[in-house]
Amino acid sequence: MSEAATMADWPAVRDVGRQLDLSLPYVNHLIHRQQLSGVRTRLGWLVDPESVRAYEAQRQGTKARNKRARAAS
Repeated sequence: MSEAATMADWPAVRDVGRQLDLSLPYVNHLIHRQQLSGVRTRLGWLVDPESVRAYEAQRQGTKARNKRARAAS
């Protein structure tokens, strides 16, 4: 966790789902597979915003590679 970020800055699973256009079960799946970092609280899971940014960047990179591969074939 970066020093500037606090747990109050960590989004809930539903917010991450909306941001990434993913279902809640899939966001939970990503947390359990450790593709997103999260902590369980009394109110539910909170997700590390840095891991969300990293996952989103990875996903964008994959989309770009797939697009180039389709264009090349």
